[in-house]
Amino acid sequence: MTSKNRSWSIIPQFFWKVIHSLMAPPTEIAGLFTSLHPITLPVDIWSATLNINAANASRCFVKEVVHYKRTGGKEHEFLRFTVSHPEESWKAFVFTDRTTKKHSGNGESSLSNKVAMLSNPSSSSSSSSSHSSPLAPACDTIYVATDHSAALEKLHGTFFNDRHETIRTLTFDTRPSVMELATLLTVTSHHAPSYSLCQNQCYWFADTVYEALRQLFPHHRERIDSGRSGTCHHVPIPKADSFKDVCAAYDEERAAILARANKEREQYDTHNAKKDEKKAARKDEKQAARKDEKQAARKGELRNELPSKGNALHWLHGSRSF
Repeated sequence: MTSKNRSWSIIPQFFWKVIHSLMAPPTEIAGLFTSLHPITLPVDIWSATLNINAANASRCFVKEVVHYKRTGGKEHEFLRFTVSHPEESWKAFVFTDRTTKKHSGNGESSLSNKVAMLSNPSSSSSSSSSHSSPLAPACDTIYVATDHSAALEKLHGTFFNDRHETIRTLTFDTRPSVMELATLLTVTSHHAPSYSLCQNQCYWFADTVYEALRQLFPHHRERIDSGRSGTCHHVPIPKADSFKDVCAAYDEERAAILARANKEREQYDTHNAKKDEKKAARKDEKQAARKDEKQAARKGELRNELPSKGNALHWLHGSRSF
């Protein structure tokens, strides 16, 4: 029965693929909608990339965000955003997570040691210090692919190749733009640029971004599926409580972006006004020149029409004789 239901569930996906294959591909938007390969960028570079086509990117909106957790290995946590295209029939999926530039094997070993320490409070302070590790630069990354594309299948193979579960989902009634999402990811990354197992790991990054979205865009619906967020093998992992600071940094950055946009608009308007003034002045000069030419030509015609001085005297004498 289960296999039968599974086969029936594949049918709608097949038809969707057929329908989308017959449709014209979406207008490409740098950093968001492509058809060939998944986009993989650091979050701050992604924000700069979106600005290349900001007019179109600002018309793409986040429909929902899903918080996932892998249930095997390091129990990594990540977020997936569903983003609409200005042409509503298309959408893209944006994944984001935090990793470290350290070798993954070392990171897993350190995390396992940390879990062992947290699950055994009687561990000595010397043991604790021996397991501590220096801070490493964090890798906060986005991965993007268009729906019903080979690129998305590759991304799903990367993120869902292991056992995983859905922790919670936010569906937005008032949707943030993808530009606003990029700003939030960037300020979150800059708030804690180093990877810390006890404070600013993948659990912190996913939780902070999710909670900030709940706070900044309150018109939403939420579904809770699991209470295992921020745990590794059921042991709670400490993480910094930063979402309020991140929200404040987001508001400051958005205000700065708006101020820059207004200044650029004013400069653009001033530049155009000066161009219009120069254009109007050139037009007035041309009209004045044409007017002067017409007046000069008219004077010349009048001179030609008037009799000469000698002819005028002869004409006067002749008229008196009568």
